[in-house]
Amino acid sequence: MSVPAALTYTFVGIMCPALPEPPVKTRADATLELLHKQLGVLDLLRREGDIDTVLSELCLTLETALPGARCSITLLDKEQTLNPAATPNLPDQYVDAVRGLTAGLAPGSSSAAAYRNQTVISPDIETDPLWEGLRDEAQACDIRACWSTPLTGTSWAADTGVSDEPGILGTLDCYFGKPRDPTADEWRVMSVGAAMASLAINTSRAAPAPGSENLYDQVTGLPNRRVFGQELKQALSQLTPQSDKLAILLLDLDHFKEVNDTFGYAVGDFLLASVAERLLQFRGTTDIVGRFGDDEFGILMGSADKTEDVKELATRVLEAVSVPFDFGGQHLAVSASLGGSIYPWDGEDAQTLLRNAENALYAAKKQGRNHFRLYAPTMGGYAFEKLQLKMALGYAVENRELELLYQPKVRSDTHEIIGAEALVYWNHPAMGRIGPSRFIPLAEETGLIVPIGEWVLKTACRQIYDWRQALKKDLSMAVNISGIQFREGGFVESVGAILSSARLEPRVVELEITETIAMHEVEKTLDRLHELNRLGVHISIDDFGTGYSSLAYLKRFPIHTLKIDKSFVLTTPEDTDNMAIVKAVIALAHSLGLSVVAEGVETAEQASFLRTEGCETLQGYHFSRPTSSADFSKLLASGFSSPTAA
Repeated sequence: MSVPAALTYTFVGIMCPALPEPPVKTRADATLELLHKQLGVLDLLRREGDIDTVLSELCLTLETALPGARCSITLLDKEQTLNPAATPNLPDQYVDAVRGLTAGLAPGSSSAAAYRNQTVISPDIETDPLWEGLRDEAQACDIRACWSTPLTGTSWAADTGVSDEPGILGTLDCYFGKPRDPTADEWRVMSVGAAMASLAINTSRAAPAPGSENLYDQVTGLPNRRVFGQELKQALSQLTPQSDKLAILLLDLDHFKEVNDTFGYAVGDFLLASVAERLLQFRGTTDIVGRFGDDEFGILMGSADKTEDVKELATRVLEAVSVPFDFGGQHLAVSASLGGSIYPWDGEDAQTLLRNAENALYAAKKQGRNHFRLYAPTMGGYAFEKLQLKMALGYAVENRELELLYQPKVRSDTHEIIGAEALVYWNHPAMGRIGPSRFIPLAEETGLIVPIGEWVLKTACRQIYDWRQALKKDLSMAVNISGIQFREGGFVESVGAILSSARLEPRVVELEITETIAMHEVEKTLDRLHELNRLGVHISIDDFGTGYSSLAYLKRFPIHTLKIDKSFVLTTPEDTDNMAIVKAVIALAHSLGLSVVAEGVETAEQASFLRTEGCETLQGYHFSRPTSSADFSKLLASGFSSPTAA
């Protein structure tokens, strides 16, 4: 599925190897480019709709990033015939002329790109031999230059879950009315566009056949857990414990949530489909590969005569997944954890084998990234520990085991405390204090995040009311809202009731939602944000810069603050790329009339840089770690206005 790097350029029909590749763009350049040109595209691929509409909208979006371009997407059929699929601004006369051309035999850049699996640049059609036979048609439609890049991917057979060989899906073509070569920026835009188009096409082709919607995963085309379990039971029915062996491997991508949160769901889907493609390379060794949900895959190894065979396969799988994935010129490096169980030693039925493979996977994940573990009887406690936490979490609120800690938010010019962010911790009676990163995902899995979130908001509102009354200061309180909580029916009414009960002005409370949450089901998000805005609460986009939101949507959101993600702040001012990103976000926020908060401030140099750039509010260990309400009260009473090193 990855879009291949251009191995050569083609100028005037002559292959020119060994020319230097376009300049590699820095991460700051890439981020700024996506902020200002491509932010709406990733979200586009998540919308529901037919593939033709998605491809047409993608072409229109690319045209806004490539001044003067008219973009099209052409698909290659089994007979190697090219047929236009999206041509929003090309003349019908030209579309008819290129319909049905054979890749490699017909004139034009698109034909050559599809046949050679290489990007083809025709900067001047009038002098390019590739266009002999199509030149007149192009010039009659004011087409003087064309850049074509192949779209690659895998066609999935929904009835079997087995893929065809990777191949060419078609081409992305960018036409211009004047002779010209692509700049480095334009090269990158075209490359990212091709990756997005490939993803959209593959996702569409992975859609299950009618009647099988609940059996095959729409992103990867793989069988789901149900089908995998049926195949496992069928395989076990043909084995005898005395002579046969069978192995189950469960794979979980390490920190996959960070990929979704950082790059958006479209890139996450691209990664999942690419991982599936690599796992299917081992289908000569395995009977079936399935996707169990989220970032977990199952592998059934039908012939496992020796433990060493299972370990060898596991090693090869981990190595395959660790090779970086190419998404439009950006390399995504991930790792995986693997757990395995073997019939009959680790179980003689499907349920036991899967449960023990899950225990082994959990043990591998506790070791860190990129590990494989085979099941051992001592591993039964890992899954039990997770289950214990889930069960105990249900009583945490009732037993008053949850506690809010508060981290100061300070003015960048005076370092005076102007508010706080509430952070929830769990004081487990046996395990001690547990941080939110460990138990909030469990709360979201179980649905307990809704009552926990409500408790957090109630407690934080009562606390800020008390501080404001005692000190007569205009302090604010920021509270994180999970995606599940944000989308819950009655959420706005609940917020209103809590504010009323706390006798608090709505503007005092700032609800923080992540950029990723904001870009999920955007129209519904807009409706919910407008409801909250009418209520009077302030809205902050948290972790800004990591979710690739669309500027078009950002302007429509009734929000008040952008909160720069700490990953950009922590390495400034040494990291010039992150400095550029921070400057751009501050400038963007101010141009939209928004205030800016920077979190993760740990040094005086970072605080000085942010103040100079116009960031109004700072937060981080340089000023204070999250602290109890009693200690925070002492900070406020002391007139705290200078940083305290952590």
